[in-house]
Amino acid sequence: MSTNTIDILTPQGYLSNIQKNPNLDVVMNLFKIPRAFAVSGFGDWNVGKHSFCTAFLALYWAQFRGYEETTRNQLIVMALTHDLHEAATGDILPALKNEALRQQLDQIQNTFLESLNVEETSELKVDLKILDIIAFMYEIQQAQTINLAQKALLQEFFVTQKMNLQQYCQKWGVEDIDKFLEALGVFP
Repeated sequence: MSTNTIDILTPQGYLSNIQKNPNLDVVMNLFKIPRAFAVSGFGDWNVGKHSFCTAFLALYWAQFRGYEETTRNQLIVMALTHDLHEAATGDILPALKNEALRQQLDQIQNTFLESLNVEETSELKVDLKILDIIAFMYEIQQAQTINLAQKALLQEFFVTQKMNLQQYCQKWGVEDIDKFLEALGVFP
């Protein structure tokens, strides 16, 4: 039994044990963890579906940007594993993450990544964040609404995320984001 005071009991065992040896159950648990957006009543997306969508976007992005195969593959792996910690912690809305919580989540994520021998490169973290936002925009777009108020709220979420994406891209000098969104052919 673990004596770590911040240890979390998961369906697969104690976090301190599983993050050092994540089995397939841990990874597949991502498909059972609802996205916080879905918990709020918008759609049925889970963390696994989001990660898979982000990885597919990485394929398109790498082609669009002309990345070499090695860079493309690394970006895909980063996309597939970017929320691996959520298999143990669940999806937490960004607004609820204070600095101390972010550090703990990063520690959990890094331990998972180390155990799988996955290295994140700082050069691709900007790309990954862009793809993460676009995956969320797609998730918003796919959500089902039950009334006009929900539909209006979803549209507001989408516009906010698109604005966040454009501001993030501007900050990091990514000038062709609108062309990429247009090339995807899924956004209005």
